[in-house]
Amino acid sequence: MKSLLKIFNKKESFSSFVKDKKVALVGPANYLNYFEFGKNIDKYDLVARINRGIELVDENNYSKIGSKTDILFNCLIEHEDNGGVIKIRELKKNKIKWICTTPESDFSGKSNSNKLSKEVKFLTFLKLKYFFNLHIFDYRKYNNLNKSIRCRSNTGFSAIFDLLECGAKEIFITGFSFYMDSFFEGYKKGCSRSEEKFAKDCFSSIRHAQKNQWEFLKTNKNNPRLRFDPVLSEILNKEKLNRDEFTEIIKLVKSKI
Repeated sequence: MKSLLKIFNKKESFSSFVKDKKVALVGPANYLNYFEFGKNIDKYDLVARINRGIELVDENNYSKIGSKTDILFNCLIEHEDNGGVIKIRELKKNKIKWICTTPESDFSGKSNSNKLSKEVKFLTFLKLKYFFNLHIFDYRKYNNLNKSIRCRSNTGFSAIFDLLECGAKEIFITGFSFYMDSFFEGYKKGCSRSEEKFAKDCFSSIRHAQKNQWEFLKTNKNNPRLRFDPVLSEILNKEKLNRDEFTEIIKLVKSKI
């Protein structure tokens, strides 16, 4: 698949597309319902969303999560529990320019090449490459990230460091809670589990250890190229990752805004 990227990619590399740009990376956390970050999100040069986050972009949610999408980070596993069904027409409608994903890795996050997961449909890959540009996080850098966090990173979490590696000038991270709360309503539509149960299961995941990822981002929180919304800032200032404290975090942030 890597060789096909060279054939199909149209004009520029992902690095040249992102380099020196200010990027808003929008996650699917439910707390976005309590605030109106949409206008601020849309002010960024580029807006990136994660997996099924593109399904949430409609006029009812613009004030909360913004209206535009330039980049979609998606695991490309077409199941409601994962990246959702890939709908080319919807992606084109949203004027997405780049589809980004991660290479195949084992349970621990070890990756040996830029090959995609065997669960990615080859026809889907070809369609995405025909209509868009496709970027795969370099497996060596992805592998190093997973070694650092001692687990397999979530798609959204790895997106932060992919954007940093590609030279983004600034990354505003919003809608990330490490599953301390539920998902934005509708994000897991069609799943057998409720969104709250799904989020609790993710919080307890061994494969995607949230505590490890949270601790690593804490060590990077003073990176001058990273900015965090008020809720995520409070989460990163906590001494422990405790789901029971999330309601108090929301109250605190609301009192300051």
